[in-house]
Amino acid sequence: MPVNDPGNVVEFSEVMSEIITIIENSEVESCIILGDFNAHPGTVFDNEVLNFCTDGNLIPADMQLLGRDSDTYTFVSDINGGRRWLDHCLVTESVLPLVSGVEVLTDVYWSDHFPLLVKCNLAMMKPMVHMSNKPCNKVVWGNRNEQQIRMYSNICNGKLKCIDFPSEFNSCCDTRCADLQHREVIDRFYDNIVSSLSQAAIESFLIKKGGRGGYIVGWNKHVKDAHREARLRFSEWVLHGKPSSGVFYNAMAESRILFKSKLKFCQNNQEQIQMDILASHHKSKKFGNFWKHTNKLNHRQGLPASIQGVVDPKQIANLFQERFRVQSPLQETQMMLGAGSVGSEAPFKVSSEDVSSIIENMTRGKSPGHDGLSIEHLLYAGVHLSRVLSMFFTFCIRHSYLPNELMKSIVVPIVKNKTGENSDICNYRPISLATVIAKVLDGVLERQLCKYVNVNEAQFGFRPGLSTENAILALKHTVRYYTDRRTPVYAAFLDLSMAFDTVIYSKLWSKLRDTTLPGDLIGVFEYWYSHQNNQVRWGDALSDPYTMECGVRQGGADLSHSL
Repeated sequence: MPVNDPGNVVEFSEVMSEIITIIENSEVESCIILGDFNAHPGTVFDNEVLNFCTDGNLIPADMQLLGRDSDTYTFVSDINGGRRWLDHCLVTESVLPLVSGVEVLTDVYWSDHFPLLVKCNLAMMKPMVHMSNKPCNKVVWGNRNEQQIRMYSNICNGKLKCIDFPSEFNSCCDTRCADLQHREVIDRFYDNIVSSLSQAAIESFLIKKGGRGGYIVGWNKHVKDAHREARLRFSEWVLHGKPSSGVFYNAMAESRILFKSKLKFCQNNQEQIQMDILASHHKSKKFGNFWKHTNKLNHRQGLPASIQGVVDPKQIANLFQERFRVQSPLQETQMMLGAGSVGSEAPFKVSSEDVSSIIENMTRGKSPGHDGLSIEHLLYAGVHLSRVLSMFFTFCIRHSYLPNELMKSIVVPIVKNKTGENSDICNYRPISLATVIAKVLDGVLERQLCKYVNVNEAQFGFRPGLSTENAILALKHTVRYYTDRRTPVYAAFLDLSMAFDTVIYSKLWSKLRDTTLPGDLIGVFEYWYSHQNNQVRWGDALSDPYTMECGVRQGGADLSHSL
Protein backbone atom coordinates (compact mmCIF):
# COMPACT_ATOMS: atom_id res chain seq x y z
CA MET A 1 0.00 0.00 0.00
CA PRO A 2 1.17 3.58 -0.56
CA VAL A 3 2.35 5.77 2.31
CA ASN A 4 -0.45 7.15 4.47
CA ASP A 5 -0.85 10.56 2.91
CA PRO A 6 -3.99 12.42 1.72
CA GLY A 7 -2.45 12.62 -1.75
CA ASN A 8 -2.36 8.82 -1.97
CA VAL A 9 -6.02 8.21 -1.09
CA VAL A 10 -6.97 7.65 -4.75
CA GLU A 11 -4.27 5.00 -5.23
CA PHE A 12 -5.21 3.37 -1.91
CA SER A 13 -8.88 3.24 -2.96
CA GLU A 14 -7.96 1.67 -6.30
CA VAL A 15 -6.04 -1.13 -4.58
CA MET A 16 -8.85 -1.78 -2.10
CA SER A 17 -11.41 -1.79 -4.94
CA GLU A 18 -9.31 -4.33 -6.80
CA ILE A 19 -9.21 -6.59 -3.74
CA ILE A 20 -13.00 -6.44 -3.37
CA THR A 21 -13.46 -7.13 -7.09
CA ILE A 22 -11.19 -10.19 -6.97
CA ILE A 23 -13.19 -11.61 -4.06
CA GLU A 24 -16.55 -11.01 -5.75
CA ASN A 25 -15.42 -12.60 -9.01
CA SER A 26 -13.69 -15.61 -7.45
CA GLU A 27 -16.91 -17.39 -6.36
CA VAL A 28 -15.57 -18.04 -2.85
CA GLU A 29 -17.19 -17.38 0.49
CA SER A 30 -14.17 -17.87 2.78
CA CYS A 31 -11.39 -15.32 2.32
CA ILE A 32 -8.57 -14.06 4.55
CA ILE A 33 -6.58 -10.93 3.59
CA LEU A 34 -3.43 -10.09 5.56
CA GLY A 35 -0.88 -7.40 4.89
CA ASP A 36 0.61 -4.00 5.55
CA PHE A 37 -2.31 -1.64 4.93
CA ASN A 38 -0.49 1.42 6.35
CA ALA A 39 -3.78 2.08 8.14
CA HIS A 40 -3.26 3.17 11.73
CA PRO A 41 -6.53 3.57 13.67
CA GLY A 42 -7.96 7.06 13.27
CA THR A 43 -6.04 7.94 10.10
CA VAL A 44 -7.37 8.61 6.59
CA PHE A 45 -6.39 5.14 5.36
CA ASP A 46 -8.07 3.55 8.37
CA ASN A 47 -11.35 5.24 7.43
CA GLU A 48 -10.93 3.97 3.85
CA VAL A 49 -10.39 0.41 5.08
CA LEU A 50 -13.51 0.57 7.25
CA ASN A 51 -15.57 1.95 4.34
CA PHE A 52 -14.44 -0.82 2.03
CA CYS A 53 -15.09 -3.42 4.72
CA THR A 54 -18.68 -2.18 4.87
CA ASP A 55 -19.09 -2.21 1.09
CA GLY A 56 -17.44 -5.61 0.62
CA ASN A 57 -18.91 -7.37 3.69
CA LEU A 58 -15.46 -7.76 5.24
CA ILE A 59 -14.53 -7.68 8.93
CA PRO A 60 -11.20 -6.40 10.39
CA ALA A 61 -10.64 -9.46 12.57
CA ASP A 62 -7.53 -8.15 14.36
CA MET A 63 -9.20 -4.90 15.41
CA GLN A 64 -12.39 -6.67 16.47
CA LEU A 65 -10.56 -9.19 18.68
CA LEU A 66 -7.81 -6.92 20.03
CA GLY A 67 -9.88 -3.75 20.26
CA ARG A 68 -9.42 -0.59 18.19
CA ASP A 69 -8.57 1.41 21.32
CA SER A 70 -5.90 -1.02 22.55
CA ASP A 71 -2.21 -0.17 22.56
CA THR A 72 -1.49 -2.71 19.80
CA TYR A 73 1.30 -1.81 17.36
CA THR A 74 3.12 -3.63 14.57
CA PHE A 75 5.68 -0.96 13.63
CA VAL A 76 8.13 1.20 15.57
CA SER A 77 9.76 4.16 13.82
CA ASP A 78 13.57 4.27 13.99
CA ILE A 79 13.42 8.07 13.69
CA ASN A 80 11.13 9.11 16.54
CA GLY A 81 10.16 5.81 18.15
CA GLY A 82 6.51 6.25 17.21
CA ARG A 83 4.35 3.14 17.37
CA ARG A 84 1.83 2.40 14.64
CA TRP A 85 -0.70 -0.37 13.98
CA LEU A 86 -0.22 -0.78 10.24
CA ASP A 87 -0.70 -4.51 9.63
CA HIS A 88 -4.20 -5.94 9.65
CA CYS A 89 -6.25 -9.03 8.87
CA LEU A 90 -9.55 -8.70 6.99
CA VAL A 91 -11.84 -11.72 6.75
CA THR A 92 -15.20 -12.55 5.26
CA GLU A 93 -18.15 -13.14 7.57
CA SER A 94 -17.97 -16.93 7.25
CA VAL A 95 -14.30 -16.96 8.39
CA LEU A 96 -14.68 -14.86 11.56
CA PRO A 97 -15.97 -17.78 13.71
CA LEU A 98 -12.85 -19.75 12.71
CA VAL A 99 -10.44 -17.10 14.07
CA SER A 100 -9.51 -18.26 17.57
CA GLY A 101 -6.93 -15.59 18.39
CA VAL A 102 -4.82 -12.67 17.17
CA GLU A 103 -1.52 -11.41 18.59
CA VAL A 104 1.56 -9.41 17.61
CA LEU A 105 4.93 -11.13 17.99
CA THR A 106 7.01 -8.27 19.40
CA ASP A 107 10.01 -10.55 20.06
CA VAL A 108 10.51 -11.47 16.39
CA TYR A 109 12.74 -9.21 14.25
CA TRP A 110 12.26 -10.29 10.65
CA SER A 111 11.88 -6.72 9.40
CA ASP A 112 10.91 -3.28 10.64
CA HIS A 113 7.39 -4.68 11.22
CA PHE A 114 6.43 -7.13 13.94
CA PRO A 115 4.56 -10.20 12.65
CA LEU A 116 0.80 -10.30 13.11
CA LEU A 117 -0.18 -13.85 14.11
CA VAL A 118 -3.73 -14.94 13.31
CA LYS A 119 -4.79 -18.35 14.62
CA CYS A 120 -7.55 -20.05 12.60
CA ASN A 121 -9.26 -23.40 13.09
CA LEU A 122 -9.55 -24.31 9.41
CA ALA A 123 -10.83 -27.77 10.32
CA MET A 124 -14.14 -26.10 11.23
CA MET A 125 -14.55 -24.75 7.70
CA LYS A 126 -17.60 -26.34 6.12
CA PRO A 127 -16.72 -28.54 3.13
CA MET A 128 -18.08 -27.93 -0.35
CA VAL A 129 -19.59 -30.60 -2.58
CA HIS A 130 -18.36 -30.33 -6.18
CA MET A 131 -20.88 -31.72 -8.61
CA SER A 132 -19.71 -34.33 -11.08
CA ASN A 133 -19.61 -33.33 -14.72
CA LYS A 134 -22.94 -33.99 -16.38
CA PRO A 135 -23.09 -35.59 -19.82
CA CYS A 136 -23.23 -33.04 -22.62
CA ASN A 137 -26.78 -31.79 -23.27
CA LYS A 138 -26.84 -31.43 -27.04
CA VAL A 139 -30.08 -29.43 -26.95
CA VAL A 140 -28.52 -26.54 -25.00
CA TRP A 141 -27.30 -23.90 -27.44
CA GLY A 142 -23.81 -23.31 -26.04
CA ASN A 143 -21.17 -22.12 -28.52
CA ARG A 144 -22.17 -22.92 -32.09
CA ASN A 145 -20.31 -21.95 -35.25
CA GLU A 146 -21.86 -20.57 -38.44
CA GLN A 147 -22.07 -23.98 -40.07
CA GLN A 148 -23.98 -25.42 -37.12
CA ILE A 149 -26.35 -22.43 -37.06
CA ARG A 150 -27.10 -22.72 -40.78
CA MET A 151 -27.75 -26.44 -40.42
CA TYR A 152 -30.02 -25.80 -37.41
CA SER A 153 -32.07 -23.23 -39.37
CA ASN A 154 -32.46 -25.57 -42.35
CA ILE A 155 -33.59 -28.48 -40.18
CA CYS A 156 -36.06 -26.27 -38.28
CA ASN A 157 -37.54 -24.96 -41.52
CA GLY A 158 -38.07 -28.48 -42.76
CA LYS A 159 -39.77 -29.59 -39.54
CA LEU A 160 -41.82 -26.48 -38.72
CA LYS A 161 -43.28 -26.01 -42.20
CA CYS A 162 -45.03 -29.37 -41.75
CA ILE A 163 -46.88 -28.12 -38.65
CA ASP A 164 -50.29 -26.91 -39.85
CA PHE A 165 -53.67 -25.90 -38.44
CA PRO A 166 -55.19 -28.88 -36.53
CA SER A 167 -58.38 -30.12 -38.13
CA GLU A 168 -59.97 -30.51 -34.66
CA PHE A 169 -60.17 -26.70 -34.40
CA ASN A 170 -62.14 -26.16 -37.64
CA SER A 171 -65.36 -25.74 -35.66
CA CYS A 172 -63.92 -23.20 -33.19
CA CYS A 173 -61.34 -21.33 -35.26
CA ASP A 174 -63.16 -17.99 -34.91
CA THR A 175 -64.74 -18.33 -31.49
CA ARG A 176 -63.99 -19.20 -27.89
CA CYS A 177 -64.11 -22.85 -26.99
CA ALA A 178 -64.58 -24.77 -23.74
CA ASP A 179 -64.15 -28.29 -25.18
CA LEU A 180 -61.85 -30.10 -22.74
CA GLN A 181 -60.84 -32.64 -25.38
CA HIS A 182 -59.15 -29.86 -27.33
CA ARG A 183 -56.60 -29.51 -24.55
CA GLU A 184 -54.99 -32.76 -25.69
CA VAL A 185 -54.66 -31.28 -29.18
CA ILE A 186 -52.94 -28.19 -27.74
CA ASP A 187 -50.58 -30.43 -25.74
CA ARG A 188 -49.62 -32.36 -28.88
CA PHE A 189 -49.17 -29.10 -30.82
CA TYR A 190 -46.79 -27.77 -28.15
CA ASP A 191 -44.85 -31.06 -27.93
CA ASN A 192 -44.45 -30.99 -31.71
CA ILE A 193 -42.93 -27.49 -31.58
CA VAL A 194 -40.53 -28.32 -28.74
CA SER A 195 -39.46 -31.65 -30.25
CA SER A 196 -38.81 -29.98 -33.63
CA LEU A 197 -36.52 -27.38 -32.06
CA SER A 198 -34.81 -29.92 -29.78
CA GLN A 199 -34.21 -32.47 -32.55
CA ALA A 200 -32.83 -29.78 -34.85
CA ALA A 201 -30.48 -28.64 -32.08
CA ILE A 202 -29.23 -32.21 -31.56
CA GLU A 203 -28.75 -32.96 -35.26
CA SER A 204 -26.88 -29.70 -35.90
CA PHE A 205 -24.73 -30.25 -32.79
CA LEU A 206 -23.37 -33.50 -34.24
CA ILE A 207 -21.61 -31.62 -37.07
CA LYS A 208 -17.87 -31.73 -36.53
CA LYS A 209 -16.42 -28.31 -35.83
CA GLY A 210 -13.22 -29.10 -37.68
CA GLY A 211 -9.66 -29.01 -36.39
CA ARG A 212 -7.74 -31.63 -34.47
CA GLY A 213 -7.76 -31.80 -30.74
CA GLY A 214 -8.99 -29.14 -28.32
CA TYR A 215 -8.06 -25.55 -27.68
CA ILE A 216 -4.38 -25.07 -26.80
CA VAL A 217 -3.65 -22.25 -24.35
CA GLY A 218 -0.85 -20.04 -25.69
CA TRP A 219 -1.10 -21.35 -29.29
CA ASN A 220 -1.02 -17.93 -30.95
CA LYS A 221 1.92 -16.70 -28.91
CA HIS A 222 4.16 -19.78 -28.69
CA VAL A 223 3.11 -22.32 -31.32
CA LYS A 224 1.45 -20.59 -34.28
CA ASP A 225 4.62 -19.43 -36.08
CA ALA A 226 6.41 -22.76 -35.54
CA HIS A 227 3.35 -24.61 -36.85
CA ARG A 228 3.23 -22.44 -39.98
CA GLU A 229 6.96 -22.99 -40.60
CA ALA A 230 6.61 -26.76 -40.10
CA ARG A 231 3.75 -26.92 -42.64
CA LEU A 232 5.78 -24.92 -45.16
CA ARG A 233 8.88 -27.12 -44.82
CA PHE A 234 6.70 -30.25 -45.02
CA SER A 235 5.14 -29.01 -48.27
CA GLU A 236 8.60 -28.34 -49.74
CA TRP A 237 9.75 -31.81 -48.68
CA VAL A 238 6.71 -33.42 -50.36
CA LEU A 239 7.21 -31.27 -53.48
CA HIS A 240 10.78 -32.58 -53.85
CA GLY A 241 9.75 -36.22 -53.69
CA LYS A 242 10.02 -36.81 -49.90
CA PRO A 243 13.79 -37.38 -49.82
CA SER A 244 15.14 -39.34 -46.85
CA SER A 245 18.16 -37.04 -46.46
CA GLY A 246 19.50 -33.74 -47.63
CA VAL A 247 18.58 -30.06 -47.17
CA PHE A 248 14.80 -30.37 -47.55
CA TYR A 249 14.59 -33.41 -45.30
CA ASN A 250 16.68 -31.74 -42.56
CA ALA A 251 14.62 -28.54 -42.77
CA MET A 252 11.39 -30.52 -42.50
CA ALA A 253 12.65 -32.61 -39.56
CA GLU A 254 14.06 -29.63 -37.62
CA SER A 255 10.90 -27.54 -38.08
CA ARG A 256 8.75 -30.47 -36.92
CA ILE A 257 10.92 -30.98 -33.83
CA LEU A 258 10.66 -27.26 -32.98
CA PHE A 259 6.89 -27.27 -33.49
CA LYS A 260 6.38 -30.34 -31.28
CA SER A 261 8.61 -28.93 -28.54
CA LYS A 262 6.63 -25.67 -28.42
CA LEU A 263 3.34 -27.57 -28.47
CA LYS A 264 4.55 -29.78 -25.62
CA PHE A 265 5.57 -26.68 -23.67
CA CYS A 266 2.07 -25.21 -23.95
CA GLN A 267 0.40 -28.48 -22.99
CA ASN A 268 2.61 -28.86 -19.90
CA ASN A 269 2.34 -25.22 -18.76
CA GLN A 270 -1.27 -24.29 -19.51
CA GLU A 271 -1.97 -22.92 -16.04
CA GLN A 272 1.16 -20.74 -16.00
CA ILE A 273 0.44 -19.43 -19.50
CA GLN A 274 -3.11 -18.54 -18.44
CA MET A 275 -1.76 -16.62 -15.47
CA ASP A 276 0.76 -14.82 -17.73
CA ILE A 277 -2.05 -13.80 -20.08
CA LEU A 278 -4.08 -12.44 -17.16
CA ALA A 279 -1.05 -10.55 -15.82
CA SER A 280 -0.32 -8.98 -19.21
CA HIS A 281 -3.93 -7.80 -19.61
CA HIS A 282 -3.92 -6.39 -16.09
CA LYS A 283 -0.58 -4.63 -16.58
CA SER A 284 -1.79 -2.99 -19.80
CA LYS A 285 -5.09 -2.06 -18.03
CA LYS A 286 -7.18 -4.07 -20.51
CA PHE A 287 -9.66 -5.04 -17.81
CA GLY A 288 -12.27 -6.22 -20.32
CA ASN A 289 -9.89 -8.89 -21.63
CA PHE A 290 -8.72 -9.57 -18.08
CA TRP A 291 -12.19 -10.59 -16.85
CA LYS A 292 -12.97 -12.35 -20.12
CA HIS A 293 -9.99 -14.68 -19.66
CA THR A 294 -10.77 -15.00 -15.93
CA ASN A 295 -14.23 -16.34 -16.77
CA LYS A 296 -12.67 -18.86 -19.18
CA LEU A 297 -10.91 -20.49 -16.25
CA ASN A 298 -14.40 -21.67 -15.22
CA HIS A 299 -13.57 -22.38 -11.60
CA ARG A 300 -17.11 -23.12 -10.54
CA GLN A 301 -17.95 -22.99 -6.88
CA GLY A 302 -19.23 -26.15 -5.29
CA LEU A 303 -22.33 -26.44 -3.15
CA PRO A 304 -22.35 -26.47 0.65
CA ALA A 305 -22.24 -29.97 2.06
CA SER A 306 -25.25 -29.17 4.26
CA ILE A 307 -28.03 -26.62 4.64
CA GLN A 308 -29.49 -26.19 8.11
CA GLY A 309 -27.82 -29.49 9.06
CA VAL A 310 -29.44 -31.42 6.16
CA VAL A 311 -27.03 -33.19 3.79
CA ASP A 312 -29.26 -35.10 1.34
CA PRO A 313 -29.68 -33.03 -1.89
CA LYS A 314 -33.33 -34.03 -2.29
CA GLN A 315 -34.12 -33.00 1.28
CA ILE A 316 -32.21 -29.73 0.83
CA ALA A 317 -34.26 -28.99 -2.29
CA ASN A 318 -37.44 -29.61 -0.29
CA LEU A 319 -36.16 -27.26 2.44
CA PHE A 320 -35.87 -24.49 -0.13
CA GLN A 321 -39.25 -25.46 -1.54
CA GLU A 322 -40.84 -24.81 1.85
CA ARG A 323 -39.02 -21.49 2.16
CA PHE A 324 -39.79 -20.18 -1.32
CA ARG A 325 -43.38 -21.34 -1.35
CA VAL A 326 -45.75 -18.48 -0.52
CA GLN A 327 -49.17 -19.20 0.94
CA SER A 328 -52.11 -16.85 0.86
CA PRO A 329 -52.49 -14.92 4.15
CA LEU A 330 -56.28 -15.05 3.67
CA GLN A 331 -56.33 -18.77 2.80
CA GLU A 332 -58.47 -18.00 -0.23
CA THR A 333 -59.08 -20.45 -3.04
CA GLN A 334 -58.93 -19.52 -6.68
CA MET A 335 -61.92 -17.82 -8.24
CA MET A 336 -63.90 -19.36 -11.07
CA LEU A 337 -61.46 -20.61 -13.65
CA GLY A 338 -62.36 -19.67 -17.17
CA ALA A 339 -64.54 -16.76 -16.05
CA GLY A 340 -62.46 -14.52 -18.24
CA SER A 341 -63.82 -16.26 -21.34
CA VAL A 342 -67.26 -14.75 -20.77
CA GLY A 343 -68.00 -11.58 -22.73
CA SER A 344 -69.17 -10.17 -26.01
CA GLU A 345 -65.91 -8.91 -27.46
CA ALA A 346 -64.38 -10.56 -30.53
CA PRO A 347 -62.02 -13.52 -29.87
CA PHE A 348 -58.39 -12.46 -29.46
CA LYS A 349 -55.83 -13.45 -32.09
CA VAL A 350 -52.03 -13.35 -31.85
CA SER A 351 -50.25 -12.13 -34.99
CA SER A 352 -47.03 -13.64 -36.31
CA GLU A 353 -45.60 -10.11 -36.61
CA ASP A 354 -45.97 -9.59 -32.85
CA VAL A 355 -44.32 -12.93 -32.12
CA SER A 356 -41.43 -12.21 -34.46
CA SER A 357 -40.90 -8.73 -32.96
CA ILE A 358 -40.91 -10.07 -29.39
CA ILE A 359 -38.36 -12.79 -30.22
CA GLU A 360 -36.03 -10.32 -31.94
CA ASN A 361 -36.06 -7.99 -28.92
CA MET A 362 -35.47 -10.64 -26.26
CA THR A 363 -32.12 -10.68 -24.49
CA ARG A 364 -29.73 -13.44 -25.52
CA GLY A 365 -27.48 -15.53 -23.32
CA LYS A 366 -30.09 -16.30 -20.65
CA SER A 367 -30.27 -19.65 -18.87
CA PRO A 368 -32.60 -22.17 -20.56
CA GLY A 369 -35.67 -23.69 -18.98
CA HIS A 370 -36.15 -27.34 -18.07
CA ASP A 371 -36.42 -28.29 -21.77
CA GLY A 372 -32.96 -26.90 -22.60
CA LEU A 373 -34.32 -24.36 -25.11
CA SER A 374 -33.20 -20.72 -25.01
CA ILE A 375 -33.83 -17.58 -27.04
CA GLU A 376 -31.12 -18.57 -29.55
CA HIS A 377 -33.19 -21.61 -30.54
CA LEU A 378 -36.03 -19.29 -31.52
CA LEU A 379 -33.91 -16.62 -33.19
CA TYR A 380 -32.36 -19.07 -35.66
CA ALA A 381 -35.39 -21.35 -36.13
CA GLY A 382 -36.34 -19.84 -39.50
CA VAL A 383 -39.36 -18.10 -41.00
CA HIS A 384 -42.00 -20.67 -40.03
CA LEU A 385 -41.58 -20.36 -36.26
CA SER A 386 -43.49 -17.09 -35.81
CA ARG A 387 -46.44 -18.50 -37.79
CA VAL A 388 -46.52 -21.70 -35.74
CA LEU A 389 -46.18 -19.91 -32.38
CA SER A 390 -48.86 -17.35 -33.26
CA MET A 391 -51.26 -20.22 -34.00
CA PHE A 392 -50.31 -21.99 -30.78
CA PHE A 393 -50.75 -18.88 -28.60
CA THR A 394 -54.11 -18.14 -30.23
CA PHE A 395 -55.30 -21.69 -29.47
CA CYS A 396 -54.19 -21.35 -25.83
CA ILE A 397 -55.87 -17.97 -25.32
CA ARG A 398 -59.18 -18.99 -26.93
CA HIS A 399 -59.32 -22.16 -24.84
CA SER A 400 -58.05 -20.49 -21.61
CA TYR A 401 -55.54 -23.32 -21.34
CA LEU A 402 -51.76 -23.84 -21.31
CA PRO A 403 -49.76 -27.12 -21.46
CA ASN A 404 -48.23 -28.22 -18.18
CA GLU A 405 -44.74 -28.49 -19.68
CA LEU A 406 -44.90 -24.85 -20.79
CA MET A 407 -45.85 -23.64 -17.31
CA LYS A 408 -43.17 -25.68 -15.52
CA SER A 409 -40.41 -23.59 -13.92
CA ILE A 410 -37.15 -24.58 -12.24
CA VAL A 411 -36.31 -22.50 -9.17
CA VAL A 412 -32.60 -22.18 -8.35
CA PRO A 413 -31.38 -20.87 -4.95
CA ILE A 414 -28.83 -18.08 -5.42
CA VAL A 415 -26.53 -16.85 -2.64
CA LYS A 416 -27.38 -13.29 -1.61
CA ASN A 417 -24.18 -12.53 0.29
CA LYS A 418 -21.21 -14.40 -1.20
CA THR A 419 -19.05 -13.69 1.81
CA GLY A 420 -21.74 -14.74 4.30
CA GLU A 421 -22.62 -18.14 5.71
CA ASN A 422 -23.44 -20.34 2.71
CA SER A 423 -25.05 -23.06 4.85
CA ASP A 424 -27.68 -20.60 6.11
CA ILE A 425 -30.95 -21.02 4.20
CA CYS A 426 -31.76 -17.35 4.82
CA ASN A 427 -28.74 -16.36 2.72
CA TYR A 428 -30.42 -17.52 -0.50
CA ARG A 429 -32.95 -15.98 -2.85
CA PRO A 430 -34.90 -17.76 -5.61
CA ILE A 431 -34.36 -17.37 -9.35
CA SER A 432 -37.03 -18.87 -11.61
CA LEU A 433 -36.02 -20.45 -14.94
CA ALA A 434 -39.10 -20.55 -17.17
CA THR A 435 -39.39 -22.10 -20.62
CA VAL A 436 -38.44 -19.78 -23.47
CA ILE A 437 -41.82 -20.22 -25.20
CA ALA A 438 -43.51 -19.12 -21.96
CA LYS A 439 -41.32 -16.00 -22.03
CA VAL A 440 -42.51 -15.21 -25.56
CA LEU A 441 -46.13 -15.62 -24.42
CA ASP A 442 -45.31 -13.27 -21.54
CA GLY A 443 -44.21 -10.71 -24.12
CA VAL A 444 -47.48 -11.11 -26.01
CA LEU A 445 -49.54 -10.63 -22.86
CA GLU A 446 -47.38 -7.72 -21.70
CA ARG A 447 -48.09 -5.79 -24.90
CA GLN A 448 -51.81 -6.31 -24.48
CA LEU A 449 -51.71 -5.14 -20.86
CA CYS A 450 -50.03 -1.91 -21.96
CA LYS A 451 -52.83 -1.35 -24.51
CA TYR A 452 -55.80 -1.88 -22.22
CA VAL A 453 -54.58 -0.96 -18.74
CA ASN A 454 -53.69 2.63 -17.89
CA VAL A 455 -50.82 3.21 -15.48
CA ASN A 456 -50.95 6.00 -12.94
CA GLU A 457 -48.50 8.80 -13.73
CA ALA A 458 -47.14 8.60 -10.17
CA GLN A 459 -45.98 5.00 -10.67
CA PHE A 460 -42.23 4.91 -11.30
CA GLY A 461 -41.51 1.20 -10.86
CA PHE A 462 -42.10 -1.43 -13.56
CA ARG A 463 -42.21 1.20 -16.31
CA PRO A 464 -39.63 1.54 -19.12
CA GLY A 465 -37.27 4.49 -18.75
CA LEU A 466 -38.27 5.16 -15.14
CA SER A 467 -36.93 4.03 -11.77
CA THR A 468 -36.99 4.92 -8.09
CA GLU A 469 -34.49 7.69 -8.84
CA ASN A 470 -37.29 9.57 -10.61
CA ALA A 471 -39.49 9.19 -7.54
CA ILE A 472 -36.72 10.50 -5.29
CA LEU A 473 -36.17 13.46 -7.61
CA ALA A 474 -39.89 14.31 -7.60
CA LEU A 475 -39.97 14.09 -3.80
CA LYS A 476 -36.92 16.35 -3.42
CA HIS A 477 -38.35 18.99 -5.77
CA THR A 478 -41.69 18.89 -3.95
CA VAL A 479 -40.09 19.27 -0.52
CA ARG A 480 -37.78 22.04 -1.75
CA TYR A 481 -40.70 23.94 -3.31
CA TYR A 482 -42.53 24.17 0.01
CA THR A 483 -39.52 24.61 2.29
CA ASP A 484 -38.25 27.51 0.14
CA ARG A 485 -41.59 29.17 0.92
CA ARG A 486 -41.25 28.37 4.62
CA THR A 487 -44.10 25.88 4.56
CA PRO A 488 -43.69 22.71 6.64
CA VAL A 489 -43.83 19.39 4.83
CA TYR A 490 -45.27 16.29 6.48
CA ALA A 491 -44.59 12.88 4.94
CA ALA A 492 -45.89 9.40 5.70
CA PHE A 493 -43.94 6.39 4.42
CA LEU A 494 -45.63 3.01 4.01
CA ASP A 495 -43.41 -0.07 3.82
CA LEU A 496 -45.29 -2.70 1.81
CA SER A 497 -42.89 -5.49 2.70
CA MET A 498 -43.23 -8.54 0.41
CA ALA A 499 -46.21 -6.84 -1.27
CA PHE A 500 -45.99 -8.71 -4.56
CA ASP A 501 -45.52 -12.04 -2.77
CA THR A 502 -48.90 -11.72 -1.04
CA VAL A 503 -51.12 -10.58 -3.91
CA ILE A 504 -54.47 -12.40 -3.71
CA TYR A 505 -55.38 -13.83 -7.10
CA SER A 506 -59.13 -13.35 -6.74
CA LYS A 507 -58.61 -9.63 -6.09
CA LEU A 508 -56.24 -9.41 -9.02
CA TRP A 509 -58.70 -10.93 -11.48
CA SER A 510 -61.46 -8.71 -10.11
CA LYS A 511 -59.40 -5.61 -10.79
CA LEU A 512 -58.51 -6.82 -14.28
CA ARG A 513 -62.21 -7.29 -15.06
CA ASP A 514 -62.77 -3.64 -14.18
CA THR A 515 -60.53 -2.73 -17.11
CA THR A 516 -61.12 -3.13 -20.85
CA LEU A 517 -58.72 -6.08 -21.05
CA PRO A 518 -60.31 -8.82 -23.24
CA GLY A 519 -61.83 -11.68 -21.28
CA ASP A 520 -59.74 -14.19 -23.26
CA LEU A 521 -56.54 -12.79 -21.78
CA ILE A 522 -57.93 -12.72 -18.25
CA GLY A 523 -58.88 -16.39 -18.64
CA VAL A 524 -55.32 -17.31 -19.65
CA PHE A 525 -53.91 -15.40 -16.65
CA GLU A 526 -56.30 -17.23 -14.31
CA TYR A 527 -55.38 -20.64 -15.66
CA TRP A 528 -51.64 -19.93 -15.67
CA TYR A 529 -51.53 -18.65 -12.09
CA SER A 530 -53.66 -21.47 -10.73
CA HIS A 531 -51.72 -24.26 -12.49
CA GLN A 532 -48.10 -23.04 -12.51
CA ASN A 533 -45.74 -25.82 -11.53
CA ASN A 534 -42.42 -25.16 -9.74
CA GLN A 535 -39.56 -27.36 -8.59
CA VAL A 536 -36.43 -26.30 -6.72
CA ARG A 537 -33.13 -27.63 -8.12
CA TRP A 538 -30.20 -28.28 -5.80
CA GLY A 539 -27.30 -29.90 -7.58
CA ASP A 540 -28.76 -32.80 -9.55
CA ALA A 541 -31.81 -33.18 -7.28
CA LEU A 542 -35.28 -31.68 -7.72
CA SER A 543 -37.75 -30.92 -4.95
CA ASP A 544 -41.33 -32.10 -4.89
CA PRO A 545 -43.51 -30.02 -7.26
CA TYR A 546 -45.42 -27.13 -5.74
CA THR A 547 -47.78 -24.38 -6.87
CA MET A 548 -48.13 -20.76 -5.78
CA GLU A 549 -51.26 -19.75 -3.89
CA CYS A 550 -50.60 -16.04 -4.18
CA GLY A 551 -48.00 -13.56 -5.43
CA VAL A 552 -46.96 -12.26 -8.83
CA ARG A 553 -45.14 -14.84 -10.95
CA GLN A 554 -41.42 -14.08 -11.12
CA GLY A 555 -40.35 -12.88 -14.55
CA GLY A 556 -43.92 -12.95 -15.85
CA ALA A 557 -46.04 -10.25 -17.44
CA ASP A 558 -46.25 -7.11 -15.32
CA LEU A 559 -49.65 -7.33 -13.60
CA SER A 560 -48.72 -4.42 -11.33
CA HIS A 561 -50.68 -2.19 -13.72
CA SER A 562 -53.91 -3.39 -12.16
CA LEU A 563 -52.79 -3.38 -8.51
